[in-house]
Amino acid sequence: MSRTLKRPMFRRGGTVNDGIMTGIVDRTKKANGDFVTGIGKRTDALAPEFQSILEKYTPKTKLPLGQLGFNLASGKFAGDGAIQNLIRSAEGPYAQFVKTDDARERDIRTGSAKLALGQAMKEAQPNKSSVLAAEKEARFLLPENATPAQIRAKTAELLNKKYTGVTYGPEAEYSRLKSDFFKLYNDEDQAQRHADFVTKVKPKLPDGQISRGRVTKDKKTKKYKFKKGPGVYIDTLDAKVILFTGDSFKELPELSALVR
Repeated sequence: MSRTLKRPMFRRGGTVNDGIMTGIVDRTKKANGDFVTGIGKRTDALAPEFQSILEKYTPKTKLPLGQLGFNLASGKFAGDGAIQNLIRSAEGPYAQFVKTDDARERDIRTGSAKLALGQAMKEAQPNKSSVLAAEKEARFLLPENATPAQIRAKTAELLNKKYTGVTYGPEAEYSRLKSDFFKLYNDEDQAQRHADFVTKVKPKLPDGQISRGRVTKDKKTKKYKFKKGPGVYIDTLDAKVILFTGDSFKELPELSALVR
């Protein structure tokens, strides 16, 4: 065999990144994997919300009392005694009720999953505003004399990185949270504080402490309103993390520092 074919880069098995390939790393299919994983996580997060809505507006399953009354009136099981007559007359209608209710629950779960997946896919697609934002960033990153082709290529690179590589990475998730909270507050500072609370404070909470989210104050008394019970809250106006025990509350300065 030729000595050329005995070189490390031609050996079968294991890595081939030796010899003239030194320093070259194997390509990984990370983009699509991260993208699909991100879509799955977002779907899981949205599904309970859609399920709750569907459960609220989907008509409840009713027990077929008409069939039960018919069984009793027909005297089909009357020979078994009054109690047995009632029980056996109810068996068929109850079985029908269970079957119908199971189908209702299955349809709700399936429907919520489809709606959540559709919304997750929609969120993961670049829209006009995101494309314009990427182009603006590309122009900022490139030299002033960059050609249109270079700008288009850089824009495509930024969009690809955002929507297939790090869409659901820490930075992207933080940006998404800030955007969502901005819709709630219409205030950049409060949106940032709430995003900091979710990403920085919540992971540091001791075991047993529950994150309750935002706390507001009564307009007249200026006292906190802890609507969700004991737990840790974020005061986005004053940038304070508050621990409410059920009877009293106090600020947690070490955690408040994370949202300022």
